Amino acid sequence: MFVNQVQKIAIDNHLWHNESRVLIAVSTGVDSMVLLHLLQELTSTGIAIGVAHVNHQLREVSMEEEAFLADYCEKIQIPFYMKRWQVPIKGNIESLARTFRYDFFKKIMEKHDYDVLVTAHHQEDQVETMLMKMVRTGDLFASQGIVLNQPFASGRLVRPLLFFSKEQIRQYAKEHALVYFEDETNQTLQYQRNRLRHQILPVLKNENKQSFPHFQQLSEQIQEVGDWLGEQQQSWFSQNVQVCAQSMAIDLAWYEQASDFEKKYFLKEVARQAQELWKMVISKKQLIEVSKLLANREHSQWQVDLVEEWHFARRYRMLYLRKKQTTAFDSQTQMLNPGETIYLSDHQWIGYFPIGEEKIPEKVKLWSEFRQEFCVDSVQSLILRKRQAGDRILLSENLNKKVSRYFIDQKVPLEERDEAWLIMNKEQKIIGILPYTLSYLSIMEETDKIHYVLLFKYKK
Repeated sequence: MFVNQVQKIAIDNHLWHNESRVLIAVSTGVDSMVLLHLLQELTSTGIAIGVAHVNHQLREVSMEEEAFLADYCEKIQIPFYMKRWQVPIKGNIESLARTFRYDFFKKIMEKHDYDVLVTAHHQEDQVETMLMKMVRTGDLFASQGIVLNQPFASGRLVRPLLFFSKEQIRQYAKEHALVYFEDETNQTLQYQRNRLRHQILPVLKNENKQSFPHFQQLSEQIQEVGDWLGEQQQSWFSQNVQVCAQSMAIDLAWYEQASDFEKKYFLKEVARQAQELWKMVISKKQLIEVSKLLANREHSQWQVDLVEEWHFARRYRMLYLRKKQTTAFDSQTQMLNPGETIYLSDHQWIGYFPIGEEKIPEKVKLWSEFRQEFCVDSVQSLILRKRQAGDRILLSENLNKKVSRYFIDQKVPLEERDEAWLIMNKEQKIIGILPYTLSYLSIMEETDKIHYVLLFKYKK
């Protein structure tokens, strides 16, 4: 009966197929020995099995357990893989041991072509795990329990006993006269998991015999909601964030119309992507600070310092996550890298793109446009700033004119002069005045191959 139930769970949830090579993690405790026996019975369906055992050398009987399991596997002629752990002097022993085990399992799977790793986690393990996470974090998605089926190494990690109680497992062991070892450390209240197991779980079970299956249902629902939310977050991110080598540019148009829920989880996705891309951790406190600043419509420019020279910087309708500029810029100076866009004001927007990859926000498409294409040799980060006294621009090979004189000659109104931006190259030489003219330095040879385009959109 038990064997048929496990086989049905495997089929219904695609845990393995008839030609799978299944590696079983066995500790010699009752749970894993029952799992091993069940999968022995299921080899008739076509699966091939092997056993992986880690001797943690934490108990006096560890060597006896290792020898027993090696002999067991030899008698039934299945592959046996074993490794001993050198116990560290310091550190979280439980966490370090778990990491060591799964690293070992991963290596065995990849070396010997196993596509499934099976562990013996059951209902009580699920409840204990979820309670521990709830006590530790108070976070819904962090409190998700043990997953039935997930990617691991070169294949999958599955737990077919999650729907069964410890009582059912012990009953199966008794009916089949299975030999197993009891870990006496499971009885001590020194560890949090044991305290929950012996002091809390019995109370829950007495309250409602279905409480343990309810925890499994809750875990599955958290996973389903988490998967859905993850898809939403990735969609929000891909539509509103432009990622470059050392920065993110976030268009705030969508964010400002989003619900508080969407805003919260959008910023969490930004933090997750930053950690994945640059190994940078953005704290919950920092995200809350950014959220509060974004909610304040009175300030269109601000900065939040993070770690290692990184910061969030709002510039009008854009939010940037990037490293601090190495040049000593003032508040009216911007760095524009290839592939980035910036709202310079509520009515000025600029982007620097590879040809054919221009991404222009809907809001600015009908605004006036100033466009300049650049050859591959001249592609580099551009510096944008307001004019300063003494600025000069090379208008031709022999004509070097003050920017102020250029404005006078072109009869540019005073208020429009203050709206203009200077473009400078990395040598901080002026190569253009937006949206009026470009310098002689920006002129390309006819043989140059165009790769990038600078787009300046503005509303008069």
